[in-house]
Amino acid sequence: MTAVAWSASIRSAQRSTKAARTEQRSDPWISAIAIGTFVIGSAIWIARKGLFIHADTVVLWVLAGLFALTLTDLSRWGLRLLVDWLPLAFLLIFYEQSAPLVKLLKTPIHVLLQVKFDRLVFGKPILTVQFQHLLGQTQTVRWFDYPMWAIYMTHFFMALVIAGYLWRFSYSRFRPFRTQIVILTAFGFVTYILFPAAPPWYVADRLHELPWIYRSVFDTWGRLGLHTAGSIVDGAIDGNDLGNQFAAVPSMHAAVSLFVACFFWRTARPWLRVVLVVYVLGMAFTLVASGEHYAFDIFLGWFYAVAVVSGAALIGRRRRARSARRAGHARRDPEISSPANAPPVPAA
Repeated sequence: MTAVAWSASIRSAQRSTKAARTEQRSDPWISAIAIGTFVIGSAIWIARKGLFIHADTVVLWVLAGLFALTLTDLSRWGLRLLVDWLPLAFLLIFYEQSAPLVKLLKTPIHVLLQVKFDRLVFGKPILTVQFQHLLGQTQTVRWFDYPMWAIYMTHFFMALVIAGYLWRFSYSRFRPFRTQIVILTAFGFVTYILFPAAPPWYVADRLHELPWIYRSVFDTWGRLGLHTAGSIVDGAIDGNDLGNQFAAVPSMHAAVSLFVACFFWRTARPWLRVVLVVYVLGMAFTLVASGEHYAFDIFLGWFYAVAVVSGAALIGRRRRARSARRAGHARRDPEISSPANAPPVPAA
């Protein structure tokens, strides 16, 4: 190599290093601007359009946040973002069409099974009425209705936010989390189609087959002056902003809360386990005390969550066992492992 070529090579390497350093220094600024834009844009959207609690709008919001987090490395994350999330988005959008399908199929609305179960297990009146009597509930929003409303609302975005965090910062756990939450959601969707069921507040208010029940979560919405952003594909019944009011069995609020607790239980620290248990029990109490669900709905949702997590764990153990057996056979197979059975090497 001539001296001129050597000098040109050095100058080129120096320029590349300088450009790389400049790019590294600019990356934090790009990330900060992107995240700041996402936060400000989210606040403006909520102020103008309302809270996004429908699955499709929450998915778009999570994708926008992930795009902001990966803007400086789109070559690595861009395509994976679409591949990993678009199927999930389509499934969740389809999930919200349970109400139109029930109308189309003219499936009868079920009422008595849940009431009979609650009376059999907890006596008369049903547990919702007992809780509201214990709380001294009236037709006004009390101080404890606000934390109950907040717990109830976490359901609409918690699983997708956790999925987004895992996708960006713990990708190996994202895939099993996504698969299991999709299966759990599918179980709920099929049950909603085959067994549409009226919640306690509806049976008391519209059918008059239960004592008066105060729907505290819905009234707290009005007290706070909040409204919800519309779904891309609207699947609500009777204008209910909280979604399909006959999607009560199972309670997906209860199912998802227990699923999250079970999914992270083995790796969670002791303090986090306490938080998970409190959250699961707090959600269950909120659902029953607010008149949104029967105890029957809670138990069935918990059963679905345990079934999904246990089934995934069983499949994982069987796969690992098969892999271990194959590896053991490969080590013990004389046709593979014994040098004496290796084919002769031809002479040079």
